[in-house]
Amino acid sequence: MTTEKKLSSALESREVAEHAREQDWEKHSFARALFEGRLDLGLLDPYPTPDAEEQARAAPFLKRLEAFASAHIDGDSIDREGWVPQEVLDGLAELGAFGLKIPVQYGGLGLSQLSYNRALGFVASRCGATGAFLSAHQSIGVPGPLMKFGTPEKKERYLPRLAKGALSAFALTEPDVGSDPANMSTMAELSEDGKHWILNGEKLWTTNGPRADIIIVMARTPAPEGSGGKPISA
Repeated sequence: MTTEKKLSSALESREVAEHAREQDWEKHSFARALFEGRLDLGLLDPYPTPDAEEQARAAPFLKRLEAFASAHIDGDSIDREGWVPQEVLDGLAELGAFGLKIPVQYGGLGLSQLSYNRALGFVASRCGATGAFLSAHQSIGVPGPLMKFGTPEKKERYLPRLAKGALSAFALTEPDVGSDPANMSTMAELSEDGKHWILNGEKLWTTNGPRADIIIVMARTPAPEGSGGKPISA
């Protein structure tokens, strides 16, 4: 690759990242202010207080989860075998651990980010691989993007299933490209009848891929005529 092409690729990757930024910030960010040259100590003091009602609601679940992790998750065995036993995943699903932040109306626990972090801490302290399962499923997997961008119909269709334990995966990385979305080659195109998307491409290192029931796939879509852009969808 020539220097000119490398520069063009880097600029395109940066443009993709900039477009992915949150434009209308719902909450103030101390780190963001630092990058803008502002030291806003008011964002640190007084320190945010957790919601007492949510913490009380989360406490029984976290207690059950910690007990389950201590009794049933053997990190050393999982590392040796390279496999998380199905009974461990089934047990976590029964507890509701696959729907930590999924709203109650869709069958999830509807917990806060703080409770989510504590739950992952309990699991990951026993086994990092199992913690990664839960984290990837609910962050880069289907529930997170679906809760933020999904239509009401899609939420009704998928979130209850995901909360019950259907495992989701995330497919971005490609051979010779890595995790650079600007240089992806996988294409998603509408079928002739306009009812289905046809995927063509190759992915690797798909997080949760070997066990997933539902996969979110990053792919390019045809650019509108005359736009000159390279749309990316999931």
